[in-house]
Amino acid sequence: DTEDTENGNTQDTADSGLSSMIKEIYEVKNPGLMVADIPVDLSNSDSVKYYTGLSDASKIKEAVASEAMIGSQAYSLVLVQLNDEKDAETVADEMLKGIDTRKWICVEADDLRVVGHDDVIMLFMVSSALKENVTSKQMVDAFKEVCDGELDIELKK
Repeated sequence: DTEDTENGNTQDTADSGLSSMIKEIYEVKNPGLMVADIPVDLSNSDSVKYYTGLSDASKIKEAVASEAMIGSQAYSLVLVQLNDEKDAETVADEMLKGIDTRKWICVEADDLRVVGHDDVIMLFMVSSALKENVTSKQMVDAFKEVCDGELDIELKK
């Protein structure tokens, strides 16, 4: 349950906007895993790269990750809010190319999609070993539903 993380994160209302969007996505499709929301520190380039795949945070306003609490489960949902919607395709493409699908060391995410609606981009990656619980298509469909059925960007690897 992500309640405690959200309650502890009071420093920025935009963060809670993305966190509440993650909650809405999970109301549509529960990943069936223990997950926790992690606000991404945009001033830490290593953290930005680890969660978003971006080399820097210059084009983003906020980022929140939701990851499995068990490190041996390759699962990561990341929402990024852009400073400017016109950068959406560039940022989405950089996220797709830059993310390390083996960041968990012992497991790999081999099911990766990056989608966007307006000024929000979602990167979702998961191991196909978890497909009984969740797939990238299911999470993209949930994101799409939360975004009133519209996606401006759809990329996959």
